[in-house]
Amino acid sequence: MCGRDFVNPVDWQPVGPEHWWLLLRCGECATWREVAVTNAVARRYDAELSRRAEIVAAALERLDRERMIVEAEAMTTALRLCLIDAADFAAARHHRGRRSG
Repeated sequence: MCGRDFVNPVDWQPVGPEHWWLLLRCGECATWREVAVTNAVARRYDAELSRRAEIVAAALERLDRERMIVEAEAMTTALRLCLIDAADFAAARHHRGRRSG
């Protein structure tokens, strides 16, 4: 392993009442390794994995909000410039490939 702090468990299973088997992957150097750890160490991995997942979720929420703002601004501009109107959103009356009767 490269020694960086980018190792995350990607799979895990209990091994008896006091230990866990973990499959770890380093996000920096892409090295994989299997380890057996105590319950205490497994809890620390779990807490860190949860903390990092929260960071990713917060970034996703921020990016999604920014994307929605850009889309709303584009829609507002298109409406203001009369590039689109309600008719552009009307349901199609004829569906290609469907037979009536």
